[in-house]
Amino acid sequence: MAIAAVLGTASPAAAAASAADDGQWWYDAYGVADVHAEGWTGKGAKIAVVDTQINPDLPDFQGADLTVAEGSACVGAEPSTSVASPGAQHGSTVTAMLIGNGTGVAGTKGIVPDASVTFYGVGATADCDPLPEVAESKLTPIMWMVKRAVDDGTDIVSVSMVTGEGTTPDDRVLAEAAAKKVPVVAGNPNDVFKEGGLPAGLNSVVGVSAVDSDQKLPIAALGVENVVTNTTVVAPGVNIATIGDGSDPGSGDVSGRATGTSLATPLVAGILAAAKQKYPHATGNQLIQSLTRNTGAEDHELQYSDTDGFGYGVASLGHVLSKDPTQYEDVNPLLNKDVGPTQEDIDEAAAALASPPATDQPSQEGIGVFLPVIIGVGVGVLVLIVVGVVVTVVLVRRSRRRVGA
Repeated sequence: MAIAAVLGTASPAAAAASAADDGQWWYDAYGVADVHAEGWTGKGAKIAVVDTQINPDLPDFQGADLTVAEGSACVGAEPSTSVASPGAQHGSTVTAMLIGNGTGVAGTKGIVPDASVTFYGVGATADCDPLPEVAESKLTPIMWMVKRAVDDGTDIVSVSMVTGEGTTPDDRVLAEAAAKKVPVVAGNPNDVFKEGGLPAGLNSVVGVSAVDSDQKLPIAALGVENVVTNTTVVAPGVNIATIGDGSDPGSGDVSGRATGTSLATPLVAGILAAAKQKYPHATGNQLIQSLTRNTGAEDHELQYSDTDGFGYGVASLGHVLSKDPTQYEDVNPLLNKDVGPTQEDIDEAAAALASPPATDQPSQEGIGVFLPVIIGVGVGVLVLIVVGVVVTVVLVRRSRRRVGA
């Protein structure tokens, strides 16, 4: 199974505009400095980042609570490296958007700098040969790492990767995460014709798309807006500074600009982490409820569109923090997608967790041929394997084949 970091550079016009800023416009737009001044820095929240690779030795992470989980999901791959590579640039960028200290080449200051982050590296290889234990589990490599994160007791999972195939065991992992009330946040595809739509397109998962500073969806490769059906929320992800310049293998000594869902995803995970710190008695389900109900700057009735690419609206750090999520129903509200775990599956998982079997029986579920696993990213006229993240095209509603049902 191929794993690739697909990134895009900004168009000439966007590149010119970026010269006037530092690529961190989202930080001011969200009023992050003011939120931190009030004490909401994510302290005490545990976030799992599932991505390709990371360079934990970058100055961005000095002083941060960052752990790299041992092992990858692919034969011959490592979760971390100090050598410049597209995978390490991508994983480092999305992690810095959570806990970066602002000292690196991109100047990224994390949205929740005091959160505890564990990085789960799927692996950054051109062709992923799943480890024997991964193949035996019948899980996709991405969901193998999600399961590890959930089993390790994380509070929130952030996934800036996509795949084209899912399995029944994948659904069971998500059902267990939902039963444990662990939000799974995942980036939507940037190009539906080249990338898959999972896990973001599955029930219970917070599916994220990117918008620019004018709250508009980026224009994708076919000249149309990046409209992804079944989106949950959108967040800043256009013309964002990245660790790396868009070249292969790239360099950690320069910064580029990129657009894509990979960049928006950690910001949404960070919003949930900040809310968890402020409202420690709220469940993960209630945090998701608050995320979907408190979009934009102003109070409003619950609103949702499964076709306009915005879902419930623009995720809002300040608005979510202003509302106590314990007022909302303690159920996952994202069970209206085409595929994925149902409420019955979640209830069964909860029952199994309450009464675990005496012995673990290996799954006999089948798994099919995987489509490429691709890092979600953004829009640009030049497609490069690099750090940032590239384009998202229109995702039309279609049936997604499940394997091992």
